[in-house]
Amino acid sequence: MGKPLDIDGLLRRGGEMTASEAEQLARELTEAKLAEIAFGLARRSLDQPVKVIPFVDRTPSIVGGYFTQEKFVLDKTPEQMEAVLGIFGKLRRGAHVLQFVETLHQGDFENRAYSYLPDGKEYVPNPSETVYLPGKGAPQWLLTRKIQVTCLATLRPGQPFRNHLTRGY
Repeated sequence: MGKPLDIDGLLRRGGEMTASEAEQLARELTEAKLAEIAFGLARRSLDQPVKVIPFVDRTPSIVGGYFTQEKFVLDKTPEQMEAVLGIFGKLRRGAHVLQFVETLHQGDFENRAYSYLPDGKEYVPNPSETVYLPGKGAPQWLLTRKIQVTCLATLRPGQPFRNHLTRGY
């Protein structure tokens, strides 16, 4: 990577970023988040990426779509996860929390901001939309390819998600 972003120069200009500075900042943030997620995955820490899906009889081994980090769903019931993730009614029968088997690389996902911005965009109320509404602000990313997963936990309604760190393994 090139030289670091000139924060002093940015502040002297009143905080307005040039297009190249904005691109550099986005690249640096993506690289930092990628490193955090990779470290979390390698260590199976609370920073690891997880995919939360509605309960099904057979959990999938490959998934796409949105994901977050484990620390944002830890100790939450499926109903509480709905509120955090902004997917109301999807987990009423329970949930599976899936962990990634593969390491994510740059280009494997796109940033979609936080769950209070559905699909990473400003929320525009729509009376016909009752499922995908603003959540409580967990970071969210969209996979650009299918990823191999294993089931970390299967939760019944009302059952909080615990992981190996909080179960005492």
